[in-house]
Amino acid sequence: MSVNLKTYNVKGEKVGELSTDSLLFNEEVKPSVVHEVYTLLTSNMRQGGAHTKTRGEVRGGGKKPWKQKGTGRARHGSIRSPIWVGGGVTFGPRKEKSYKRSVNKQVARKALRMVLTNRAAEDHIFVMTDWNTEGKTKGFAELIKGLGILGRSVLVVTPGNGKNEKAYLAARNIERVDVVPANEVNIAELLEHMYLVINEDTMKSLEQLFVK
Repeated sequence: MSVNLKTYNVKGEKVGELSTDSLLFNEEVKPSVVHEVYTLLTSNMRQGGAHTKTRGEVRGGGKKPWKQKGTGRARHGSIRSPIWVGGGVTFGPRKEKSYKRSVNKQVARKALRMVLTNRAAEDHIFVMTDWNTEGKTKGFAELIKGLGILGRSVLVVTPGNGKNEKAYLAARNIERVDVVPANEVNIAELLEHMYLVINEDTMKSLEQLFVK
């Protein structure tokens, strides 16, 4: 099925439409698949910060608190035992714990295409014929304002595998606008931004990466 994407110039003015039948914008949307991939991806980004000490790591407790027999009290070998206040923790969270979970590549690509299909259906994708603002924030801000999305969460995806220095410099001081190369796009980036700004070269890069 052919999808029509609106095209814009560097001033943010609509100049026409681009018709495409790319699978990038023609994937059947299944929210459950998108949710599964998103939760897996964000889980892989998680770092274990909580960390408790075992009885062997808590300082002190080397001396037996009292002799084994004859006191009438329960026997103890260390005041750093987990049953003592200030002692070690049994089965507590450890920083060595890994939260990484495997993500099927084919399913991940499919989920990303689902999000792109949804963005296209909602007219939240802007295809630029030109976005060269010579690395100037003022020009890029005028472009975003012309598109009517200034102040909204916007993801600018540049073609290729490397950072587009001019686009990055132009957009880095604009609130809620992020710039990433095509090879760094993932479902989390797309879901966390409402609007997508690309050009035709970006579409080709995305097809090479996510339509297989």
